[in-house]
Amino acid sequence: MKIEIVVDPSKPAPPASLVARVAPAAPAAAESAPRTGGRPKRGRGGRRKGNDRPQKTVEDLDAEMEDYSASNAPATAAAA
Repeated sequence: MKIEIVVDPSKPAPPASLVARVAPAAPAAAESAPRTGGRPKRGRGGRRKGNDRPQKTVEDLDAEMEDYSASNAPATAAAA
């Protein structure tokens, strides 16, 4: 295999600095404005909807815990 390299000696190429050869390539033109329509860029889903249920109070949680513990109490403790 023969490879021929043609170089014009009257126009020497400027030597690239070590930083330019070693540094990672700059990212391509990034979008400055957020996308508003069309298909999403990546990912499987969009934004999640907010929770429509009202937040429970401490009293509601305590009442639920008492109901749960009363219904799941062992049968032997009730018989004794």
